[in-house]
Amino acid sequence: MRKVTYRGLLLLGLATGLAACDGGPSGPAPPPPPPPAAPPTVTAISPSTGSTARPTPVMISGTGFLTGATVMVDVVALGVVVVNSTTITAVIPARAAGLADLIVTNPGGSGATLSAAFTYAFDEPFTLTPSTHVIDAGAEMRVSWNAPAGRKDDWIAVFKVGANYDDDWYGLTHGATSGTHTLTAPRQPGQYEFRYLLDGGFLEVARSSPVDVR
Repeated sequence: MRKVTYRGLLLLGLATGLAACDGGPSGPAPPPPPPPAAPPTVTAISPSTGSTARPTPVMISGTGFLTGATVMVDVVALGVVVVNSTTITAVIPARAAGLADLIVTNPGGSGATLSAAFTYAFDEPFTLTPSTHVIDAGAEMRVSWNAPAGRKDDWIAVFKVGANYDDDWYGLTHGATSGTHTLTAPRQPGQYEFRYLLDGGFLEVARSSPVDVR
């Protein structure tokens, strides 16, 4: 049997330590960083025409949209919702007539532009006109509307002045650009107003003058 000396053990330990410190790999290599996300593309906006007098709800199509993306159509869009990587919904505020570029920017700064994609066109404002401004509670009254670009799910409702969206009565416009609804006045006295709301939601584009219910 070979005799192992103290000097031999010392040299073996020294050699092992040097091998561990020679710069060679001491474990598995870290994975490479993920590739950067591809920039978005913008292919369409619908509708492509908006109003100079009222907000316009739109749908934007493209690819690579990320949560938190922003939308510009000469002005910053409101209510931006990234539905998925190919669809964004937003509300475009009114602006002076003319063409505008559509710009979608993802978090991190990558963006895409669709040139001259949106047209702000002159548009008469939405109006609501009650048949009277003083009425007995529970009596019959009417409200007339003008809506230059109405949609089938637009609706008109009666709210107490200053209240949030707790309506006393509502009626659909069925997409008509003008018309009249007949209704029963609220049974609780107070000041009320009619409001015109877009596309089945709570985006309000017009209010009537107050109606005093006695």
